[in-house]
Order: sequence, then structure tokens, then C-alpha cells
Amino acid sequence: MRWVRSVWSVVAPVILVAAASCGDDDATEPKCKSPTCPIDYASIDLTTPSVSFETEVMPVFRRSCGLSSVCHGSATKSAAKLYLGPKLSDTTTVVDAGLFQKIIDGISGVASQTAPEIKLVEPSDPEHSFLMLKMDGCQNTAGLTCTPQPKSKSGAKCGDRMPQSGGVLCEEDRDLVRRWIAQGAQNN
Repeated sequence: MRWVRSVWSVVAPVILVAAASCGDDDATEPKCKSPTCPIDYASIDLTTPSVSFETEVMPVFRRSCGLSSVCHGSATKSAAKLYLGPKLSDTTTVVDAGLFQKIIDGISGVASQTAPEIKLVEPSDPEHSFLMLKMDGCQNTAGLTCTPQPKSKSGAKCGDRMPQSGGVLCEEDRDLVRRWIAQGAQNN
């Protein structure tokens, strides 16, 4: 019994830190600070380090964007027909290079349904990618003509910051996606 308490005294703090991490979806109290719009792209190094879609971006999408089929986790029923991969608990979908390419093909160079004058992802140009505007929460200050979003909690014409159901993604996660786009939005 004594060793259990000893192990618990080491493990408990690790669990508490993990629970308070950026990926935690607590809708009542965001764990990370919202950015100031517009984003100052001149102050961000978008060239290094290199970002992998498979090992860095996809986990952010699965943890934050594919929370359910009504978010962006269903290939057939996702909001705005935007599929960003299966939720983490989905054990039936094969997550491989083919799926990664399907997701990239569905967002790269594809016009946003909400703001058709801008691409969801404009390869090499995160500043003009609707996905980044939504993740940063800057979509309503970007001067876009948007189709009103009926499920918007804020009532804003260009919709809500994404992910909608949880706290703002941490800057580190947003910058991973930002750098991936800046580096050409590749299936790597």
C-alpha cells in the first residue's frame, strides 16, 4: 500500500498537468489566450521548424476539430462539409496517408462555403486561409463577405472561432497549422 501512495504522489501531478493542457476541451474556461486580430505575421517565423501533417497537424485536428460528426469529424456529415479527420475515439476509420491526402484535398485550394472569396487553405499563405482566420477567431474582422451561419453561438455573420465547443487552441497548436500552411500544406 505504501508503494501505491508513493507512485500516486509522482503520477498525480503529471495527470493534473495533462488535464490542464492545451488540448483540454473545457468550454467554460479557456486554458489558452485568444490572439489579438489581425495576427502579426511579420513576428512569426513560419519557415522553421518543418511541420509534418501526419505527426503534428493531424493530431491537432483530431483532438480539436473532429470532436463529433456535427463538428468536422465525419466524412459525410461534417459542418460546412469540412472534414478534418475522425475524432480520437474513432477506431473504425483507417488513419493513413490516403486519409491524410483526402483531408488535404478537401481543404487546400478549396473555397470556403462561409466566405467563398477565400480558400479554406491557401498553400504558402496562412494569412489568407479561412481555416487560420477561424482558428484565430479573426474571421469576423477580416472584411469578408460571409454567408450567415445559423448555428453560430455569437450570431456573427462569419461564424464563431473554431473549435466552437471548446476553449481557444493554444498558440503552439495554431502556429503548427499556420507553419504547415506556410510550408505549402503538404501531405508529409
